[in-house]
Amino acid sequence: MDMHAFMDELEARFDEERGREIDELIDELTDAERASITLSARLAGTDGSVSLALRGGSVVVGEVLDATRSWVLLREGAGDSLVMLPAVVGAWPLGRSVARESSIRGGVGVGHVLRELCARAVSVAIDSDCGDHRGVIDAVYADHVDVTLSGAALGYDGRDEQEGQTVSLALAGLRRLRVLGQRWSPAY
Repeated sequence: MDMHAFMDELEARFDEERGREIDELIDELTDAERASITLSARLAGTDGSVSLALRGGSVVVGEVLDATRSWVLLREGAGDSLVMLPAVVGAWPLGRSVARESSIRGGVGVGHVLRELCARAVSVAIDSDCGDHRGVIDAVYADHVDVTLSGAALGYDGRDEQEGQTVSLALAGLRRLRVLGQRWSPAY
């Protein structure tokens, strides 16, 4: 028996088996890592323009300025939009860049944002599952917000034409929030 040939064959089989094990381990680790990556982390890692498809079929296109676990702030051509993450049903292109999950802050919740806008009496446009509404936030409750309508119609259904009427919107149904006539922050 040729010991060199025997040892070479043994080493080759060992290297082949070890290579398969490493490939399997890499696949398992990749799957485990992907399973821990959230949409907010991918959005925060996005460079350039991104399109977000929202519940109800509308699409918002803009540059991601900020992202938390509950919302993403987009700079659109016409202004900025605070998009509720649960309202996002599709996003493209996201690419492979990902912000570290630990860097995605819980951030200020949507309720806090609404309360601050209410305190400042800022005019807003709210896109929700029950329609689009323009007006001023009158009060923010645990699970809904009251908006006093301005009378400026946003859509075809005419709900916003009833100036002074207050409508209560469930927070769970909010899709997008825009501050009218200004950007969210000049710092962005």
